Amino acid sequence: MKNMFLVYAGISVIFFLSATDVSAQEYWWKAPILKYVEEMAEEAHSTSPHYWTFGGPSRTDSTLDQTYLYTQDSNMSVNFSQYVVEELRNANSADEVAHRWAIDHIGRPKGCTQFSNRVVIGNGGEEGQPFTSYPDDMTIGSGREYLLEANVSPDCDTLHFNHDGTLLYTNHYVGSANRSKLHRYRVTGSLEADGQAFTLDSGWQNNGTFNTAIVRLRNFIVKYIGGKDLIYYGEGSTLEGLCSVYVLDADAGIERLLIEDVFVPGEVVDADIVNIKIAGVAAGDPHLYVMGNIAGVKVYKLTPDGMGVENGGNPVAFLSTDDLNRINQTEAFSSHARAFEVTDDQQFAFFSAHNANANIFVVTVEPGVAVSDWIVK
Repeated sequence: MKNMFLVYAGISVIFFLSATDVSAQEYWWKAPILKYVEEMAEEAHSTSPHYWTFGGPSRTDSTLDQTYLYTQDSNMSVNFSQYVVEELRNANSADEVAHRWAIDHIGRPKGCTQFSNRVVIGNGGEEGQPFTSYPDDMTIGSGREYLLEANVSPDCDTLHFNHDGTLLYTNHYVGSANRSKLHRYRVTGSLEADGQAFTLDSGWQNNGTFNTAIVRLRNFIVKYIGGKDLIYYGEGSTLEGLCSVYVLDADAGIERLLIEDVFVPGEVVDADIVNIKIAGVAAGDPHLYVMGNIAGVKVYKLTPDGMGVENGGNPVAFLSTDDLNRINQTEAFSSHARAFEVTDDQQFAFFSAHNANANIFVVTVEPGVAVSDWIVK
């Protein structure tokens, strides 16, 4: 393997290539370019964008549905909003896109998840608050919000349904002793009525709870790969634990270390892992994206079963904070950057940062540019 410092259109990206890695496949991270910046309306954002999430009405694999982009924020009682992903992809300027709807959510809406036509938001670390369910089409009226209880409150800021919507996974935000925990609930009630929709799955792991190997589980992602629900997460407190990433085979209860050191000491400003994304599932070419708090993004090529890392465990690309600043024509990524999504075809990525909280940076691949066209410096 050799490291290559690549320059294209004034943007430098560290690429880690082996003899078999050179490919004409045009993924956004191989030749990234800013397509446009979507300026969010005042009612559609606040000051601390967090854990943006894709969702859609699928009843067969909710983990792969990317009909909508939901933009969330960590402030109290702030709006979160819904965008149509196809519109974001097809637009050439901000004038062509607007949020479909925005709502004033009570609590801290750091994360959400969708199954069928219902979007469920966690309580964002506020004790004693219920989950809230909204219809995915709020354009026909906003009077259909429902409060969903669980028999054990996780006080979560991240949550995801499994692929068929029968299970809900959450982290546990409140209390330092709880921050390594992953909870699993069975969906036992309606998402379209007030009441108890979720019941802790007491037969799973330790009475419905799995104690992960990390100190702080800030964010995680669930993907359905090879007939299994796989859960990916990284260390959110690198002052206390290694900057590592794990994958959990949820049904088997098997946790596997994927990467021991993502961002090494001195490499970045703040290595706490705040985003884990998986793309390339539909094409059978899965890649793992790891974003640090003030660190940029590293990209890893996964094995087809999603349980290992190819390329000797090394990243195939590293976009530093300086790279993200140059790509997005801003200095915002030198601040906390906790809002990120990537489309499954790996053609588009969507970013925001605390110092650019009104912006959706739409990044895509430079048309017609293959890896072989990059200039090696």
